[in-house]
Amino acid sequence: MVPESDELIIHKIIAGDTGSFGQLVDRYQHQIYNLALRMVNHTEDARDITQETFIKAFRSLPDFKFQSGFRSWIHRIAANTCLDHLRRRSRDSAFKAERPPDFAGDLVENLPAPEPGPEERLIRSERQSAVKKALEMLPEAYRLPLVMQHYQGLSYREIAGALEMPEKTVATRLYRAKMMLREWLLGGDNGEVRTGENKAGGSFGRGVQAL
Repeated sequence: MVPESDELIIHKIIAGDTGSFGQLVDRYQHQIYNLALRMVNHTEDARDITQETFIKAFRSLPDFKFQSGFRSWIHRIAANTCLDHLRRRSRDSAFKAERPPDFAGDLVENLPAPEPGPEERLIRSERQSAVKKALEMLPEAYRLPLVMQHYQGLSYREIAGALEMPEKTVATRLYRAKMMLREWLLGGDNGEVRTGENKAGGSFGRGVQAL
């Protein structure tokens, strides 16, 4: 059985079948949660942002314009909700972030050894830590499109629609984000993020090749 399209489900909801909204939640909740988690690095806040995103989407469905896809539209709502949260958090001096989840591992190349030795484990741990720190250092304007592309699999057009900017700007920000990561991971001018470089011939510069 072919799944109903987002557009058909939206038409049904607008026509009064509000229960169909659950299909959209099921279809996109993991993507939205993962986007929020990678932006705010806090599991409970990511859940709250996900819930808030779908509440906003449900309330705004009557105004949905079918020129753009629902996927891009819901990501736009999620992105704005994440940015609002980060702005509030930056004003809250009492905020204490929990230890960020280890999502940086998939940015780092897979080491071939099935059972790495102590030195390889140290290199991998340091490399993941460095990538995570570099990601957290990225300004929101660059981290958000990078997360959307690398973790959500959105196209340039979908990211442009979600962030309401030209595709050329998306391409520029993605390029700069990756260059900033590469610069920091290779040491840059100050070398703050560079850790464990060249142990056993390794370099953290390879950690961003997956991007």
